This record gives sequence, structure tokens and C-alpha cells, in this order.
Amino acid sequence: MSHPPRMDPRLAQRLGAKRAALEARRPLPPDVLRVLHADLQVRLTFHSNAIEGNTLNLRETQLVIAHGITIGGHALKEHLEATNHAAAYTAMVALAEASPPLTLAQILELHRLVMDRMLAEAGQLRRGAVTIRGAQLVPPPAREVPALLEQWLAWLETEGLQYEPVTRMALAHHGFLAVHPFLDGNGRTARLLLNLLLLRAGYPPALLLQEWRLGYLEALAQADRGRYNPLLNLLGRAVEIGLDLYLDACAATPDEEWLPLSLLARDTPHSAAYLALLIRKGRLAGTKRAGHWHSTRAALARYQAEVAAGSVPRGRPPGS
Repeated sequence: MSHPPRMDPRLAQRLGAKRAALEARRPLPPDVLRVLHADLQVRLTFHSNAIEGNTLNLRETQLVIAHGITIGGHALKEHLEATNHAAAYTAMVALAEASPPLTLAQILELHRLVMDRMLAEAGQLRRGAVTIRGAQLVPPPAREVPALLEQWLAWLETEGLQYEPVTRMALAHHGFLAVHPFLDGNGRTARLLLNLLLLRAGYPPALLLQEWRLGYLEALAQADRGRYNPLLNLLGRAVEIGLDLYLDACAATPDEEWLPLSLLARDTPHSAAYLALLIRKGRLAGTKRAGHWHSTRAALARYQAEVAAGSVPRGRPPGS
């Protein structure tokens, strides 16, 4: 490793503080976990698929997953990507709750769910050469893939344990993508595995935003050259979004604390539409109730504090 990975100290401090705050609230109430996972199933499906080029927006993704609605102007493949990833997310959460180490069979099952009805080789390791779009790294020959995956799995339980969890997950994420074990669906499977490992380590799922796509690809390219800090910091920010979502949900357990955005907006310079945009971008915790976004005063205060501290962008669209 050319440069030992080191997270930005300010980010590392925030993650440590938020992780400790979350640990103090465990075990989380089952109803809170149900709401969180229903929300994250849609969010992670939308963002992971959008990174790969799917054009369904967040609302359309939710309609496809929850109601099986066909969205006009979108190919069948995009609908399958949504329902498949949602099913794979549910399976990932179930796997995360089990204690045995990750296995090759579990990886293959997640890939099968991700690529069901879209790839004849769903759930199978590739038997031919592949390229990584936009990357200089050349994946290894297919004949080496089984052994490399076994080495990757062993690393998680041996050498990888020398790193704190988020660093370990960042290195593992890049290592898996470098092997590129499947003909297609490597990125989505890798991001599900990232979150499976985070959940097993006691973290919430990381929310890697589709707006970060170019930065994500560049960070992976830097990791190909042995420079892991950009990837570690980017994934650290994704973990922080997940921590914020969990903490905000814990703070808003009573139903009366979830307020419609039209009411919350009265206490801010922002419109309800802009607050909804923040929720869709993963910057403000929120949940859908009766088809309308709700958030909490605690979540809004957290967002405003992070804007004031410079942790999130300050800009807002016209008319907000």
C-alpha cells in the first residue's frame, strides 16, 4: 500500500461522536428500525442504481418498489433494477443480522438478486474477461477470480482487522471492485456488501449519493494507484449520513415529533419544496407519511448546525 489510509481528522471525530451517541441509544426500538430500513431500502436502491445510470428518480423508485407501478418513459430494465436491488437490500439486512463470517455463497446470492432476469449469469462468477468503464485498472483473468475472492474474504477476518471499521470497509470495497468478479452488477453488489459489513460492525448503512458519482469514480481511480484517502473520506461522509438518519430517527420516536414539511418550513427561510429536496439528497432525515414527506425539528436543527459549521453545502435553489 503506497500511502497508509488516513481519514480527515475532523470527519473521524464526527463519526466517533455520532457512533458513540448511537451506541448509547441501543437497542433501537423495532418500530424505529422498521421505518429506517423501509426508508433506506428506497434511498439506497435509488442512489446505487442512479450511479450506474438508472434514470428513475427517488419518487418513481419508491412507487416501483412499494406498488409495482410501471413508470412511463422508462425501460423494463430500469424497473427490474429497482425491484431487484430492493430485494437484495432486504436479503443484505437479514445476512447482516447473522453472526457467521461472510461467505462466497452469500456474495453470489446477493448478486443473483441484483441481476435476476437481467443477466443469464446472475449469481455466477464470470468466465471471461471484463473491463471497468472509465478505469485504467485491468481486472484479473477469470481463472484467478475464485482464489482472489477467497483471499478477499480471508483478509476481512485477518489482516483487515488491524484497521478501524470504516477504513476496513473502504479498503474492502476497493479490493472487491478490483477483482470485478461478475460480468455485470459489480458496483451494486459491492455497495451492498459494504453496507452488510458496516451493519455487522455496528454502523448504519452508508448512503453513497448519486450526486457524488464522479467523485466516487475518481476516488476509486486514486485507490487503484494506492492512494486511499479520497475513497476513505468519501465513504466516511456516506457513513455519516447513515449515522445522522439513525440518530434523527431515535430522536423522533414519538409520532407527534414527525411534522409535515409545510409546518417545519415556517420556522426556516426555506420552502417545503426545498426541505423535500434536502431529504431526497440525504442531507435531512425524513420519512413519507400518507404520501408526504415529514421530518423533525431535531433533524432540521442538525442540518442547520452542519451548514453553519461548513459540513454541508450552503447553497439553495431559486425560490427556496
